[in-house]
Amino acid sequence: MGIYYFLLWIGVIGTFLSQDSRLKRTGFYIIFIYILALFVMVVFRYDVGTDYLEYTDYYYRIHSLFELTSEDFFVEPGYVLLSSLLRSIGAPFELLSFILFLIIVCNLKRAIAFFSDNIPLSVVLYVFLFFLSFHFNLIRHGVMVSFVWKGYSWWFVGKKKRAFISLVCGAMFHALSLCFLSLLFIHLRKYPIYIYAGVLVFSFIISAHPDWLLSLFDTLLSSIIGTDNRLFFYLNGGHSGVLNETGVTIGMFFNLTLFCVSYFLLIDKKSIFLYNILFIGITFFLLFNSFGAISERIASTCYVANIFILPSVLNLMYVNKWRFLCLAVILLYGILMFNKEVSKESANYIPFTTIFSM
Repeated sequence: MGIYYFLLWIGVIGTFLSQDSRLKRTGFYIIFIYILALFVMVVFRYDVGTDYLEYTDYYYRIHSLFELTSEDFFVEPGYVLLSSLLRSIGAPFELLSFILFLIIVCNLKRAIAFFSDNIPLSVVLYVFLFFLSFHFNLIRHGVMVSFVWKGYSWWFVGKKKRAFISLVCGAMFHALSLCFLSLLFIHLRKYPIYIYAGVLVFSFIISAHPDWLLSLFDTLLSSIIGTDNRLFFYLNGGHSGVLNETGVTIGMFFNLTLFCVSYFLLIDKKSIFLYNILFIGITFFLLFNSFGAISERIASTCYVANIFILPSVLNLMYVNKWRFLCLAVILLYGILMFNKEVSKESANYIPFTTIFSM
């Protein structure tokens, strides 16, 4: 558990120092060291995360690049081909972890540089809110998310071909990336508040009565899309009987509050784009709560907007004491969510072990 507390403290210290013009350079150095520490954790971990042993076993059983069979394509082709290529040269699993981490960092570097008004804060918020799940459990999903947000950064500046390529690359690691192609066209406009309120109320009603949606899926959608494919797998994720949380949790309350604050206070096009993405995540999570896997994956991709919106809200504070208080609240929320995630017994984050302590 100590290493997770280390991440929290270093993240907080680096963030506060980077906000002071006299100590900004020191803060940036700390954030850089912070990223290196994350790299070491991801690459050299052992049996940390729910699927670690399954993925390492899959990696060492996969055939070389020119001997692949249909049985090797257990997951999306991008992950399979990369794994097979590395196995062809006898590389260890740690090299695959390094490359996936590097892909995520490079993609997020572009997205954060474009969308964020406060790069150190966005980096730390990403770690507090998403690092554990995206790098230790939902690894392919984490790669996909980074491609989606890189694609959004290209789309926003009119480079639609690059955006499309980025989202297709994301689909090579996780099929749900294709869902975000449709979202490119619907979240550039600020709608009247009653439209958002109506959609939100409808979403809460549906989330409280999921049976009819499950029945519709079983009788209609499954016959259309078939049952032997990845899309059915994700849609069928909630049929195990355990649905996502739909009550007013800390995360849901914070997301709704952040949306309202950004709707009324942030007026630039980039912010409208971001809080519409956040709103889509909230409503999608509620509407398709019955399908646990797909709603959680798509919502978490949209919730990455938080790491860009929060710095914009912070920039509205011009008085130092209020700015300090706002930053403290933002970091406290991040710490609470980080602690909630790391405390999940099913996630297998604790104890943190490395390949050197096997």
